[in-house]
Amino acid sequence: MIIKSLVFICLSFMFSQHFEVDINQTGESHLVILQDSISSIDIGDEIGIFDSNGVLYTVDSGQEPEFGEVLVGAGIWTGDQLNISTIMSIDLSDFNGPILNGAIDGNPVVVKVYDVSENVEIDTELTIDTGGEYGDLFTVITDLTLVIEEVLGCTDSDACNFNEEANTDD
Repeated sequence: MIIKSLVFICLSFMFSQHFEVDINQTGESHLVILQDSISSIDIGDEIGIFDSNGVLYTVDSGQEPEFGEVLVGAGIWTGDQLNISTIMSIDLSDFNGPILNGAIDGNPVVVKVYDVSENVEIDTELTIDTGGEYGDLFTVITDLTLVIEEVLGCTDSDACNFNEEANTDD
């Protein structure tokens, strides 16, 4: 079982990942710990850590930053505790420097899961033991609930009105 898990994890790194952090390191970070008590996700699923109102792009001094959902950290679930170091924004504008993109102190930590077997990105609700906002010492997540959007339609694959995107039969 352990060898099987290791092979799966190694193979998943060889192929492109769904959550790819494409912002530069700023030198500031926030640690998010997903404990091994989490049972709602499968080995190989991808974890994306977001700030829903973070700094999207680095801007020069005097420019106004654009805010929105920014991916600040990512990892692959192995079934063991997963530690993800997220990228924090830094505002150096007081010293005629840039405002670097990333998560902002005080904003809540948001986690999304990419279910590789279903090829779908899923929102979550978190059970947090410690922290929960960027700028806290760290955030410890003990459980997460997958929030699956209900898509009504015919789920009988033999029916003439079958809807392959439906997850709830209407």
